[in-house]
Amino acid sequence: MFIDETWTKTNMTRTHGWAPRGERLAAKVPHGHWKTSTFLAALRHDRIEAPCLFDGPINAERFLAYVTQFL
Repeated sequence: MFIDETWTKTNMTRTHGWAPRGERLAAKVPHGHWKTSTFLAALRHDRIEAPCLFDGPINAERFLAYVTQFL
């Protein structure tokens, strides 16, 4: 079993895009209140176990809680 962690931030927006020639690209992006979400899961060769989503970045205290409470 392996434990894998990934994260995403709400400010991860594209810096380039496509628009018709002569028109400006209009896209919505969050402004100001950026947040981080962290996803942890235990990976086996045939399935995923104990998936968990944290609101915010992972730290030692949260990781220890994940291991003791979910695994």
